[in-house]
Amino acid sequence: MSRAVQRRAPRVPTSAIPYAVLAGSLLLTLVTAFSVATTADATEQLRFEHEVQQTQSTIEARIETYISMLRGLAGLFAADDAISRAQFRAYVEQLSLPQRYPGTQGLGFSARVAPEDLDELVASVRAQGQPDFQVWPAGPRDEYHAIVYLEPLDRRNQTAIGYDMFSEPTRRAAMELARDTGQPAASAKVTLVQEIDADKQAGFLIYMPVYRGGRTPDTLEERREQLIGFAYSPFRADDLFVGIFGTRTDPLVAFEVYDGLEPAPEHLLHRSPGFRPDVRSTLSITTTLAVAGRPWTLHYQPRVTFESSIASRMLPILVISG
Repeated sequence: MSRAVQRRAPRVPTSAIPYAVLAGSLLLTLVTAFSVATTADATEQLRFEHEVQQTQSTIEARIETYISMLRGLAGLFAADDAISRAQFRAYVEQLSLPQRYPGTQGLGFSARVAPEDLDELVASVRAQGQPDFQVWPAGPRDEYHAIVYLEPLDRRNQTAIGYDMFSEPTRRAAMELARDTGQPAASAKVTLVQEIDADKQAGFLIYMPVYRGGRTPDTLEERREQLIGFAYSPFRADDLFVGIFGTRTDPLVAFEVYDGLEPAPEHLLHRSPGFRPDVRSTLSITTTLAVAGRPWTLHYQPRVTFESSIASRMLPILVISG
């Protein structure tokens, strides 16, 4: 008669049980922490994207108010191309630019002048209280587009009076685009002639064409023939964004703005307070914005205050999950 062989499972030493429980607890904590961190990252990404969207919408809305202002001025000159300097000043003063349109350097009108009419223009402007008026730079050209009105006529804007913007290629490209399309057109990055101090800012201009007869002609040939000038506004980029956001930008988002689609140093228009060019955050977002037909590239990153708020919210969650 054979004897049954009984096998018993090895007994786990009681001293090992606490370690097994600890290991399981640690594993659960790691899994929970990873899940919490992943969820928190997604939440913060959405929160950051919302802040970016709000910031960009604010910029877009303000730019549109400037363009609407230019449309109104173009309509004024289309209705009466014999507007006097006093009438122009009164029109701009009632707009209350510093209060209602902060960020713009001013509001102006440049007249299209044929070479044979240049002397008549100079005499007319001098008779209206600008005895030293002259069109510059000097030299023969097929046509001139001299700044005859620009308000407020402070010391910066005074230096621009008489300047033929059509003589400079970057400005001319925007003016030709506005003329040919009948739509507002922004220039590429320029240095404004108003930059008379050592601390110079990047700038740009927006042009709105004014046609004889008060309406936009149907054909390209007619638009070129019937153009009488441009309502325009010059912008110092840093002043523009201070005007949009006040003395501070959004406390959670910093950004830099480049003219065009290539974010190269020579194209930089503005860098907001708190932007760290050497920092690359996983939350960074790059967008584009069309400004009167001109593309801008905006690079957003979280400010230190945003990153600190992430850490302050994550800590109690991780403590509880642990």
